[in-house]
Amino acid sequence: MLNEKIPICLSCRFFRLEDVHSGLCRVDRSLEQYPMKLKDESCSQWQECGQQYYIRTGWIKSQLAKEQPDQAE
Repeated sequence: MLNEKIPICLSCRFFRLEDVHSGLCRVDRSLEQYPMKLKDESCSQWQECGQQYYIRTGWIKSQLAKEQPDQAE
């Protein structure tokens, strides 16, 4: 239960981060422009992305640390 993922966009295999708060939902690849989603949104087509979730959270943490270097120390 500790490793159980919450079905949010950040942990979905179709989600691609654009910034620390949102990204693109690529569940329908026939679209020319993918819809923007917040990282905490969810939908019925969610599929777990596995290790990619931890890579994304690490990237978000590093981006936030770059934006606020005083609070990182």
